[in-house]
Amino acid sequence: MENHSLSGKINVGCLFLILLLIAGGYVGFKFGRVYGAKYILNRKIFEIAGDVVKETGARTFPNERAIADAIIKEAEKLSVDISYDNIRIKREGESVTINVIWEGDVVLPKYTHHFIFEFEAKRKLAY
Repeated sequence: MENHSLSGKINVGCLFLILLLIAGGYVGFKFGRVYGAKYILNRKIFEIAGDVVKETGARTFPNERAIADAIIKEAEKLSVDISYDNIRIKREGESVTINVIWEGDVVLPKYTHHFIFEFEAKRKLAY
């Protein structure tokens, strides 16, 4: 009768691989939420800049505060914390430039990753 001494080592290796996959999935989920929100927020800021230039349709912005409120409203939908101090809006004739800074942390067990994202949306009215 043969002795199968590798079966215990294979089970430990399989357990280690499963734990590694779970840890990788957790880290991927935490960072994926942040980078997914970054992508969506970047598109929303660009869309708001286009609405500011057009000044037609359902969204009109009489001043910079209204633009900042629209950006913060979109950020809150994504659970992103952006203050008014991190939003800069510059209107020049038929163009607008919106600069937004989002700063935060991804908290993992025994590690915290600090990130700073800067968004810039420039739009000009096209005839």
